[in-house]
Formats: sequence, C-alpha cells, structure tokens
Amino acid sequence: MDKKRAAFFSIFLFLAVNVVSLSNAIEGYYGQEDERVYGAVIVALISTILATTAFFIWRKAEYKK
Repeated sequence: MDKKRAAFFSIFLFLAVNVVSLSNAIEGYYGQEDERVYGAVIVALISTILATTAFFIWRKAEYKK
C-alpha cells in the first residue's frame, strides 16, 4: 500500500476513534464520571492531531508534481 492510500485510510480510522471517544466523553459527562470524561477527551484530542497530520501527508502525496 502506498503512502497516499495509507494516509487516506488512517484519516477515517482516526476520525472513527474521535467519534467514539467523544461519545464516551458525553456519556461520562452526563453520568458525572470525571475520570471517564478526561480520558475520552484526551484520546479525542490525540486522535484529532493524528488525523490532521495524516491529512497533510495525504494532501502532500496527492498533489505532488
């Protein structure tokens, strides 16, 4: 698998992790479970950073001349 395809699929993987962790953060917030909220938000932030990095890698490989 080339670099462009790996970056493209990793974007969707990281976004899926982001959705699940933010869902857990919301459930933890309503359940008054602070440890669950903080852990899920940290995972969501890391996932967002990794998805953004993968996007820039994909964009560089896609529009490379």
